[in-house]
Amino acid sequence: MEKTLVKTAIYSFIISFSALLVLVNRTGTSKDINGMYSGWKIPYPEYLSKILEYSITITFIMVIIVSLIKWFKKT
Repeated sequence: MEKTLVKTAIYSFIISFSALLVLVNRTGTSKDINGMYSGWKIPYPEYLSKILEYSITITFIMVIIVSLIKWFKKT
């Protein structure tokens, strides 16, 4: 069971980090009160830390789900 959880953690982290790196947008626009649009861009350190945080959260959720599935199958 431990081997399965470690593999789940490694693969879910790599897959989620890669997917978030591609899917999360670093730039955007916002509309203010006067109707004017302004662009913004997230700096790379903040962008990578946000992706890392989401990836770790997804990894913990996946490990918990897999451990619960294994536990229910065992009982």
